Amino acid sequence: MSAYSALGDYPTAGHHAHRCLSALRPHMVRSRAITTTRLAHAQLAQGDANAATATAMEVSADAATRHARVSRMLQEFGAALRATASGSTTIQTWTEHTATWRMAA
Repeated sequence: MSAYSALGDYPTAGHHAHRCLSALRPHMVRSRAITTTRLAHAQLAQGDANAATATAMEVSADAATRHARVSRMLQEFGAALRATASGSTTIQTWTEHTATWRMAA
C-alpha cells in the first residue's frame, strides 16, 4: 500500500488498505491505526476530504495518543487536510475530533 501511495496511485493504495484492514486481527490496534491513517491519506489525495476525515476519525483516541508513529501520521493528515480543504466544515469537524484526544490523554 505504501508503495502505491508513494507512486501516486491512490486508488490502488486504497484498495490494498481495505484488503489489509479486513485481514488484520482485532488485537493489532497499532497496525490497524496505521493502515486506517494511510487509507485516509489516499482518500484525501483523491479529493474526497469528507471520506478521508471520516476514515481518520475511525482511529481510536487510545491509538492516536499512545503510539508516536500514529500520532505523527494523524498530525500530517490534519496538515494535508487543512491545505487541501481550507475553509470547509470538514476541517472544523477534524479539529473538534482531535481536541477530544487531548482531553483523553
